[in-house]
Amino acid sequence: MKLEKLLAETQIGLEEVKQIDFPLISQTKDWQSRYRVLMQLGKKLPAIPEKMKNNDLLVKGCESRAWLLHYHDTAHDQHFFVLDSEARIVKGLMAIMLCQINGLSTDELTKFDLTHQFETLNFKPYLSQSRSNGLTAMISHIKSCIK
Repeated sequence: MKLEKLLAETQIGLEEVKQIDFPLISQTKDWQSRYRVLMQLGKKLPAIPEKMKNNDLLVKGCESRAWLLHYHDTAHDQHFFVLDSEARIVKGLMAIMLCQINGLSTDELTKFDLTHQFETLNFKPYLSQSRSNGLTAMISHIKSCIK
């Protein structure tokens, strides 16, 4: 799969997450229902092909292996990310995160508070310490891509 196709398929999946699933998760109060939605979100994103999964894309600090590909369209100053993980919950959590940041400019991404966005969704009390640490590692990894 070429990078352009991977980016396009990711964007389609993220638009669906943003339009349909993100509002659903925001409105659903009980954790079991939210968890079920999160587990399904990863299926909406394409997998990064095995030949592209190199150590440079591997996010350090995640409990499960997770790869984050970053593409910066310098002509339009837009940042795009593609994520894959062995864990469906990680991929679902990242789908929520990426639907909010894909396509942002460097300035917008620098100002965007990903940690606050996750705090408003109230996931932290339901995630293990290692998952929370992995989420923090992913946010740090994203921020490092724009420096």
